Amino acid sequence: MFCTFCNHEVPKGTGTLYVKRDGTTYAFCSSKCRRNMLDLGREGRHMEWTAKQVALIHEKKGVEKKESVLAKEIEAKLAEKKAKEAEAKAGAKK
Repeated sequence: MFCTFCNHEVPKGTGTLYVKRDGTTYAFCSSKCRRNMLDLGREGRHMEWTAKQVALIHEKKGVEKKESVLAKEIEAKLAEKKAKEAEAKAGAKK
């Protein structure tokens, strides 16, 4: 189960399960999450310390990859190979 506010995993047997009168349930990993959502009326995606905010930041920026020199060489060789195949197909059609 995951926390409704911060989206961290709540291990079985821990945390708090809050049930509203209409039957909807909220699972919280800590009292910090419970207070922020129920008492203060905040949303988890706007708080910097939640996993939801971290996920939104990574979606916007994109995951930055650190590529090694070897990976760049392999990528260049694959691009050359694709270009040669495209030239061969173009030559075969004529």
